[in-house]
Amino acid sequence: MDLATMMVNLANEITGPAWKLLWVVSALCGTAYFGHIVGKMMRASQFPGQRSLTLGDVGIVAIIAACMVNLSQLINVTWNSFGAGTVSYGPISYSGAASFGVFAAAINAVLTLVSISGGYFFFRGALLWRRAAVAGDSSHGTDDVAWRASTHMLGGAALVQITDMIERLRSTLGLVW
Repeated sequence: MDLATMMVNLANEITGPAWKLLWVVSALCGTAYFGHIVGKMMRASQFPGQRSLTLGDVGIVAIIAACMVNLSQLINVTWNSFGAGTVSYGPISYSGAASFGVFAAAINAVLTLVSISGGYFFFRGALLWRRAAVAGDSSHGTDDVAWRASTHMLGGAALVQITDMIERLRSTLGLVW
């Protein structure tokens, strides 16, 4: 078995479970974040002397938790903000790979794995987004978590739709292959 066949088999076997794992982990994180903020609200109301929570503290974490529970829709919305079309979460069949002959299947497998990694980068951006919301301005200018979260999310959405990004880059730069 050669390396190209191994990549194709890996991409075919891991695509469905990897996306399902991402959806489950993001839903669990969103649920845990929401449960944590509800627990903080309960402790703040039960025990005097606790720091009270504002509507902004609770609201932003609740919004981020809802976004994490619906991560696939958030990726789709992010992609539609700078792209067009619906995001697909399956094996990639890039039409431009046909010109590479016997390596076409391997190229599609690599692009599928890149697409999956884009989903995980997007998830990392959502985690950073929550960290930025909770930390507020406590970084004192040393680390801008909100910008890192935004770049992870935009880059992740671009990687999820890597074939569209390749075609747009190819047409913009006038590349031929």
